[in-house]
Amino acid sequence: MFRIPDFYDVTPMMEFKYAAEKMTSFGRGDLLEGMNAMDRVWEEHCASGNDDDDFFENYGYECSAYNIVFEGMSKLFEGAK
Repeated sequence: MFRIPDFYDVTPMMEFKYAAEKMTSFGRGDLLEGMNAMDRVWEEHCASGNDDDDFFENYGYECSAYNIVFEGMSKLFEGAK
């Protein structure tokens, strides 16, 4: 999950349905690919040494959507140990 600065965090205002659609769109029609693509974008950002504010300014909605989908999907696996 992303630690999004409060200024860029839209998680409280976003519903799961919209978040899933956002991640699916980011993955060109594939929700899991959208999640993986977001991970890759973050890794590239970390390797670049650029400012985190720039990243969240550009990807704030996607990071919020990622967190919502991640949290929602993790509930499916809570009892599977």
